Amino acid sequence: MSVTRVAIVVGAVVALLVATVPGPAIASGSRPAQATEGATVLESVQPCRLFDGRATPGRGRLDAATWRVQVAGRCGVAADARAAAISIVATATSAPGFVTAWPSGSIRPKVSNLNFDRNNTVANSAVVQLNESGAIDVFASAPADLIVDVTAAFTDVQGGGAGRFVAMQPRRLVDTRRSGRSGADSIVVPLPAGVAPDAIAAAVTVTAVDAAKPGFLTVHGAGTPLPDSSLVNTDELNPTRANVAFVPVTADGISISRSMPTDVLVDIWGWFTGPSAPATNDGLFVPQAPARVWDSRSSFDPIHAGGTIEKTIAPPTASAVVANVTAVEPTGWGFMTVTAAGTFQPDVSSLNYQWRQAVAALTVTRNSDRGVSFRSHAGTHVVVDVAGWFVGTPIEATAPRGRNPLPAENERVLFVSDSSLAGIRWGGALGWLQGASFDNRLESCRRLIGSSCRGREGYAPPTANDELASVPAGAFDTAVIATGYNDWSGLFPIGLDAVLTTARSKGIQRVVWMTYRENVGYSAPAGAANRSTFIRNNLTLEAAVASGRYPELILADWRTYSQTRADWVTADGVHLTTAGARAAAEYTSRKLAALHRRPCPLGIGGPATAGGWCADPDATGPS
Repeated sequence: MSVTRVAIVVGAVVALLVATVPGPAIASGSRPAQATEGATVLESVQPCRLFDGRATPGRGRLDAATWRVQVAGRCGVAADARAAAISIVATATSAPGFVTAWPSGSIRPKVSNLNFDRNNTVANSAVVQLNESGAIDVFASAPADLIVDVTAAFTDVQGGGAGRFVAMQPRRLVDTRRSGRSGADSIVVPLPAGVAPDAIAAAVTVTAVDAAKPGFLTVHGAGTPLPDSSLVNTDELNPTRANVAFVPVTADGISISRSMPTDVLVDIWGWFTGPSAPATNDGLFVPQAPARVWDSRSSFDPIHAGGTIEKTIAPPTASAVVANVTAVEPTGWGFMTVTAAGTFQPDVSSLNYQWRQAVAALTVTRNSDRGVSFRSHAGTHVVVDVAGWFVGTPIEATAPRGRNPLPAENERVLFVSDSSLAGIRWGGALGWLQGASFDNRLESCRRLIGSSCRGREGYAPPTANDELASVPAGAFDTAVIATGYNDWSGLFPIGLDAVLTTARSKGIQRVVWMTYRENVGYSAPAGAANRSTFIRNNLTLEAAVASGRYPELILADWRTYSQTRADWVTADGVHLTTAGARAAAEYTSRKLAALHRRPCPLGIGGPATAGGWCADPDATGPS
C-alpha cells in the first residue's frame, strides 16, 4: 500500500490562543491558487498510535515545544506516502495554547490544528502534508502531552478507481438521544443507502453529547479489532465534543466504542470508493500546505446567532474542500454547520462549542458554485485554514443567500449586587440598564455566601449564591455579579467557587464579574473588608480566570473604567453618586452588548466596532 504525504490531525483541546495564530487571509471573493498536479487517492489503514508523549517524553523532540513524528512506513502506511490522516490529542495541559502540525523541516505555518485550555484533554482532525521522508513536525505553544494516531493515508494515483471521494448530502446516521442507545456500550453504525458495498472509508462527524464523565470515543471498521486510539475526547468542562475523521469501513459499517456513558451523534459527509469503482479524476484529493483563508476577527465579519456567511475557500475545480474550522469567542453554547453554499441546510453539526473557549474541528464539505456556507447556532468568530480539496464539479447553488444580521436584544440577565452598585437603583438609574432583559437584584450589605449583614434598608438580603440558587434552571443566559465588598479575602475564593458552581448548575452560560475599586477609604461592616481586601479579591478573580477552571467567568473592569472619575463615587470611594449610578448602568449595558456582539443600546449609544457591534468599554474607556 502506498500513502500520500498529508496527515489528518485529530486532537484538540480548546483555548483562546487561536487568537495568537493570525495568518494571511484570502480577501472576500478571491480564490486560492489552483493546483492540478499532485492529486492523490485515499488508502485506508487501521487506526494506530504513532506517538505518545506520555510514554516517551523525549522521543523525537526537536526543541522544548516541537516533536518530529515519522508517519510513512509505520502502522501500515506506505513508505512513499505523501499524506496521512492522523489524530492529535493534547492532554495534561498546564496553560492555554494551540497545536500545529506541518511537513517536517519546513517553516511552521501560521495556522493551528487544535486549541486547548489549562487542564484539558481534547482531540481534533486535520490534513497535513508529509515531507520527502514521510514525517511531520508537531508544535505545542504551551506545555502539554501530545498523542498522535494515524487513521488513513493518501498516495499517488496508480490506476484503478479506489480511494476517490464521493460527496453526499450530509445526513444524520445515529442519534442515541432518540434511539435509546445512550450508555457506555459499543455501537455499530450501518452504512446508508448510496454507499457502495466495497467502500473503503467514510467521512463522518462523531459527537459525544453530555458525557457523564471524562472519556473518549474510538471509531473503527465494524468487525475489526478495537484499536489503541481515540477520535473524540471529553472533559469535565466540555462534556459535548465533536470530531471528523476519514474512518475505515467494512460491509457492516463502522463501530464506535465508548469509554464513558454518553450519547452519540454520527453525521456522514461522503465516502471513498472501493476497487469496483471506475478510474476517474473526480474525487482525487489535492493536498496543500495549510493556509488561513478567513479570520473574522480581522475582517470584522463574525457569524451572529442564527446567521449564515458564505465564503469562497476552494478553486472552481473543487467538488469538496477539507478545512480546519475554529470557533473563537462564542457568545453562547451552540454548534456550527459547514455545507455547500446555496444548498439545503441539513440537520447536522460540524463542530460544537460552549463558554468562550476556542474549539477547532476538521470539516469536509461539498463546494458549490457560490462557495461554502457557515451557519452558526450562537454568535462566534470563525477562523478557517484550508488543507486541500477534492477534484470535481461544484454543486449548483439554488437557494437564496443566508442572512447574518446583528443579534437582537434578547439576552436574559440576572444582575446581583451589594451596595456598591445598588446605587443604580437608589439613584433612579435602572432605566439606563438597556439592551437586554434585566432582573435586577441590587441590595445593600449582601455577601457572596454565609449570611449577609443588615443593610441601609433595614434587612439582610439573600447572599449572591442564594439569589442564584433561587432562580429556575435555564431562566438566564448571563449573570452579572457586583458583590464582594463585604466579604473577607480569606473566604472570597470559597464564595467565588460557590457562586460559579451554582450559576453553572442553573445553565447560566456567562458570569460577568465586576472588579473592585481599590483606591478607596471604605471599610465593610465589622471591618470585614477594606482596601487591602479588595486588592486581594481582584487578584483572586484574575487567578480564577487564568486557571481555566471557570471558562464562563469574564471580568468587567469597573475598577479601571471608573478610577479617574471621582465624581462617580461618594467620599468612601465605593458607593455611587447620581452621576455614577447612570455611568455604572451604561457601562454594564455596553459591556454586555460588546460580549454579545450586538449594537450599543439606542438610548445609550457609544463607540462601535468596524463590524457594527458595541465596542468593549474596557477598551474604549469612559467618554
